[in-house]
Amino acid sequence: MQAHDSSAISLRTELLISFEVLLERLDVFCASIRRNLELPAWVSRTEFELAEGLDMRTKAIRLYRALWYEENQDGRETLTCPGVVGADPDALAAAHACNLAKNSFKTAVLALKALGRIEANAAMADLHRRQETVALAMRRMGAARLNLKQAYRHIPLLEQRPLKIGFTWSKQGRVIQRTSVAAARRLLEQRVETPQIHLELQRLAEIRGDEMLARIRSVCPHLRANIVFAASEGAVQRRLMQAPLPILVPLRLGENLPEFVAVAPEPPVNSRLRRADVRIEDEPLLPSVRVHRYRDPYR
Repeated sequence: MQAHDSSAISLRTELLISFEVLLERLDVFCASIRRNLELPAWVSRTEFELAEGLDMRTKAIRLYRALWYEENQDGRETLTCPGVVGADPDALAAAHACNLAKNSFKTAVLALKALGRIEANAAMADLHRRQETVALAMRRMGAARLNLKQAYRHIPLLEQRPLKIGFTWSKQGRVIQRTSVAAARRLLEQRVETPQIHLELQRLAEIRGDEMLARIRSVCPHLRANIVFAASEGAVQRRLMQAPLPILVPLRLGENLPEFVAVAPEPPVNSRLRRADVRIEDEPLLPSVRVHRYRDPYR
């Protein structure tokens, strides 16, 4: 057996083991969060969830467990929701263990990707087969393939109760990059061969080789938390952290959540159009790589 093959098998084994450990740690963590029923929690809910009476701690657990893409979820998108969840020492310890397991899983994935795309794709397919019970359950709930970004991201937690937490949605935007026909072709050729990719390559072959195209990438909004802690002699300390998931806050029985202002579960819609968008056709020429043509007057 060649050294490369032996390395790939070893790394694939590490990937499977690290993912199983992640699932086990996640189970322990979510069970501990469920046991903390007497501690307060706030998680932002949609109008539908409010009407359904969805329990906020239950929603937090669903978010922590969300390792899989939902149906019709954009491949670049990750589920995000503001929240503050009271936790006891056992729950915080379980969250730390879960975050360590996430680190190990990410390391295993990146090690396989370093060997090449073929090995990485084969390993991920193997992982899905080995975890068929989990994958099937996820699909029944409307989920599809594993979302690596959601699997990697840490459960946000604090070591001490803050005075205040302020949530802020960063604005969503679009980055428009001029690109050549040759560069667009290279992007398509790097993708796995499918009928859709062949169709898009044919479309590309039908336009002039010197035409400039526009590649549009969405900048997904981020949820940030501005956290204020009590310091000595009446002073305060501030900390800014990313908070894609509900933040765990250490609480004792009878303690309230820190001061916060409830915010919507989704970012506000930015209705203002960018002037550059006017020059670009609405429908993409190459949906797989998000490449559009400029309108006739700007070609």
